Amino acid sequence: MRQTVYSVMMALALMASACGGFDNTPFRTGTVRGHLTEADTSRALVSLVGNPDVRGPVAEDGAFVLEHVPAGPVELFIVASADKAVRLPVVVPGGGSALLRGVEPRAAGFLELRVRAPERQQVGGGQVSVAGTPFQRLRLKEDGSLRVGPLPEGCYTLEASVTGFPVKKAEACVKESESKEVKIQLPRPDDDDFVNHGCAITGCEHGGHCASDGQCVECLSDDQCAPGLSCRNEQCEGPGAP
Repeated sequence: MRQTVYSVMMALALMASACGGFDNTPFRTGTVRGHLTEADTSRALVSLVGNPDVRGPVAEDGAFVLEHVPAGPVELFIVASADKAVRLPVVVPGGGSALLRGVEPRAAGFLELRVRAPERQQVGGGQVSVAGTPFQRLRLKEDGSLRVGPLPEGCYTLEASVTGFPVKKAEACVKESESKEVKIQLPRPDDDDFVNHGCAITGCEHGGHCASDGQCVECLSDDQCAPGLSCRNEQCEGPGAP
């Protein structure tokens, strides 16, 4: 009798799944639990490469828990202290937990930025973001300089935003213990890549993204939405949205 009831329930579950009535939302994300061998809690944090909104703090004993992580292969972006960090690949089981023991932070690198505008125009108050990391909207000094880090060894996309200029992107790679100078030259108004309209000039506030028509939109792709949401018509929507 018990086996019969179980078989009937399984059949109903399979029918519901086939008809689109089975909600598999809990299996789209998982949890990452881990422990750093050393950490400064005033600086330490754990996030995802490419999705920095998924983040969590690090406890005094080095333990961390990262929830609502998209299931599948991801890469952790870990800042352990003022001079140590690490990127770590991990496979997250849907509806389950991945356990990382004894994660050892490594010597971090730093990017020494020098942002320059034509004709010595002022760039103070401009901002720089490192795409896909927690380092967002960092303010430039009056002379256009900025030290970005600690960064785990790897390659990054920098986005410099200064009022009156289009957002300028630059690629840079940094190694462990390296301090690397990166120069970003903002274009002249008559340069071919100076797009004189919309958010290409002013940038987007509050985490918006600049579309090709110069308008700020909520998203341009699924990876710019929170876990479980998809980008439809430049808006982040849940699976049940029309």
